[in-house]
Amino acid sequence: MTKEEFKSVREKLKLSREEIAELLAMSGYSAVANIELGLRNPGKLTAKFLRYLNAMPKSQAKKLIEEFNEYDSN
Repeated sequence: MTKEEFKSVREKLKLSREEIAELLAMSGYSAVANIELGLRNPGKLTAKFLRYLNAMPKSQAKKLIEEFNEYDSN
């Protein structure tokens, strides 16, 4: 997944860097920023999940994100 594709999916879903970091169980804003700057690559599972969300209608993707967030690791 390219940095442009990653950012495009995040923006399509109207998620902040903090929100997508939380969704993807990343360390935070900096981890996402590093991907979007091309300094780091997302993992294969992360890329698959984002491509899956991107293939859905936006409303369906947002619903899945809400459901997914119910399984918070805390």
